Amino acid sequence: MRRSLFFIGFLLAVLTTSAQEVLMPLRHQQPLHAKDATLLTLPFFDDFSAPAISFGQWDLGGAYVNQGYAPLPPTVGMVTLDAFDAEGELYPTALGQTFGGDTLTSYPIRLDSIFTPYPRKLTADDSVYISFFYMPGGGYGNMWERVGDVPEEGDSLVLEFNVPGDTVWHHVWESCGQQADSLFAHSGNYWQFVNLHIADPRYLQKGFRFRFRNHCSLDNVSKRGLLSNADQWNIDYVHIAADRSYLDSISRDVAFVNPAPSLLKHYQAMPAKQYVPSEMKDSLALTIANLYSDELAINYGYTIRNQQGEAVHTYVGGFENAPVYWRGHQYQTAPVHARPELRYAFPMDMQAPAVYTVVHGLREGVSGDAHTQNDTVRFVQTFDNYYAYDDGTAENGYGITSTSSRVRLCCQFNLNVEDTLTALNLYFNRTLNDENEEISFYLTVWDDAGGRPGNIIYQDQERRRPLFRGLNQFVRYELEEPLVCSGTVYIGLEQTTADYINLGFDRNNDASNRIFFLTSANWQTSILRGALMLRPYFGQLQPLSIDSHMTPQFEVYAQNGRITITLGQPGTVAVFDLMGRVVYRASSAGPQSQIITPSLPGGVYLVRVGSCPAKKVVVL
Repeated sequence: MRRSLFFIGFLLAVLTTSAQEVLMPLRHQQPLHAKDATLLTLPFFDDFSAPAISFGQWDLGGAYVNQGYAPLPPTVGMVTLDAFDAEGELYPTALGQTFGGDTLTSYPIRLDSIFTPYPRKLTADDSVYISFFYMPGGGYGNMWERVGDVPEEGDSLVLEFNVPGDTVWHHVWESCGQQADSLFAHSGNYWQFVNLHIADPRYLQKGFRFRFRNHCSLDNVSKRGLLSNADQWNIDYVHIAADRSYLDSISRDVAFVNPAPSLLKHYQAMPAKQYVPSEMKDSLALTIANLYSDELAINYGYTIRNQQGEAVHTYVGGFENAPVYWRGHQYQTAPVHARPELRYAFPMDMQAPAVYTVVHGLREGVSGDAHTQNDTVRFVQTFDNYYAYDDGTAENGYGITSTSSRVRLCCQFNLNVEDTLTALNLYFNRTLNDENEEISFYLTVWDDAGGRPGNIIYQDQERRRPLFRGLNQFVRYELEEPLVCSGTVYIGLEQTTADYINLGFDRNNDASNRIFFLTSANWQTSILRGALMLRPYFGQLQPLSIDSHMTPQFEVYAQNGRITITLGQPGTVAVFDLMGRVVYRASSAGPQSQIITPSLPGGVYLVRVGSCPAKKVVVL
């Protein structure tokens, strides 16, 4: 049964009305392209725990690094292959029965020799192995919690080898499309471990390369807005080294598994004016794995830093033994590590935007950790002028299929003080031939009627349409008239047709009890785990300005479509286009560091670091 029809059929069995919530997979991160190729040496390792691709190791070929497209990877982060190219477009061959999707290609590797602990030539007797973990898209567990799209039987993920002078990429491994549940039934694991012996002497050369490729297919559906990204494959923990064995799956590695959480109970970000201490969580939830064969003592703690890089709160969890993950898939259970208390509240006097960085860290306490890059995760807690339930990346597209001529969709927001709603930021998924851009809607706000939307208190007179500005780039829709709001309000849109609008949907944060939709008489609450990429803005939308009398504490320059920011002190970097939209945001914990943005469209941008004045830069 094809994927869309299966999901619609499942929801028909759950809902009793003529309307169904439908999720579609989508693409959610603008990939970075690595620098010019250099020869790499063994061991080769990447677990994709960094927020972007490792420079100098990979040519992405449309693949992208993320932290949320598959549940519980071996360590935090993964790389995903799908049906979208690097610009967020379906591949031109997507209308065929089966078509080629993304590629993930290594840079050339010295597979002829190794240099540690001493230089020597490699032969077939040196037991060179390549290993990795993979999981097909679509996740596992309850249907309403699954992430991404399951590849069909005719789809596949393949691994190929190549050496200099050879014009052919040689097929060495393949997995056909299937659900993760089916793989679990055979192996007892959702993430599948593959370990291949590179024994053929023709591959033990200087300049050896390997690549992953995926083959995709699209559904045969006619409803506008439904055809989009599909057939994801997720890869993690890629490792090539000598002196290994077929059973070599153990590493002395303790690591975070999930991204760092927000410190707020409900939101990923909220207006500074609306913050009160009761918005804080009492404790945090962290997932920590010990991938070694024995219990290891690990030390955990976190630090909250302000915009100036100063520590405002520190938590010390101390040393605790971590169980072996491979014995029954156990994660760290010690409460001081897995559920640390949060005995801190941000100050109440935040009258201006503020940004805090929460840094979580692990340390293996005896012989040292084999891979320290997965021992740190960060969360940037933003207090600005908007609410966000989502984390800024979407793993699916959301919409309502209905027999009704009008569809109403909104999110609940609870204001602690009266404020003025001025705009709504929305992220719509790009679809085949941009079909969802033909669907019109009105910005709409409802009051509260006992925990559900009540009367309309605002609606545009002008029809709006979904617009796509880039992967994960929100589009700002300003209200025709500012609206003073207080208490509980419901902010969203009313479609003029019953087509599928394909709004971005973040599956890693659950705000389903605050998502409402209406197609006939009664409002319904979403049954789908996730958060709509819908962000209301409050207060005056002030344009960015540059104060030439203040000395900037950072330097910027643009080259090859990217902006490089050199920081003289720790801070949070925000890059804006001339419409005031944030196109990139990052945080630096230490001074004298550099941040490089993804490739940006040509144009003029403003770069701001913390409270320093913005600087203008032209990207060609």
